[in-house]
Amino acid sequence: MKNLASCTLGLLTLLLGVHTLTAQTTENEELKVNKRTYMERFEPRLIKSVEERLALKQLRIAEMRRKMRILDSLDISERKRRALQNDLHENPFSHRLSKTWVDIEFGNEEED
Repeated sequence: MKNLASCTLGLLTLLLGVHTLTAQTTENEELKVNKRTYMERFEPRLIKSVEERLALKQLRIAEMRRKMRILDSLDISERKRRALQNDLHENPFSHRLSKTWVDIEFGNEEED
């Protein structure tokens, strides 16, 4: 009786193991990568090339550096400067940063 129970348990373990292995391999075989997304297929002019995206990123970095130099030249407290620099890195469209840029732009217009 013990022999029959151990054989049945071994056979059950073997079947479950085989089933688990086949389930894992079929999942990997079903994955396919599309050559194009729907956007690229139907609206290719809306998708920017890699070179254009790199150029835009370099422009954003240059603009951030320019704004950082402007923030460094302002006559404000160090605490406010750090808060504005933090906003520039994390949220460039924050209310505090926008208000500062408006004040700077209107201050430049009044001087002219």
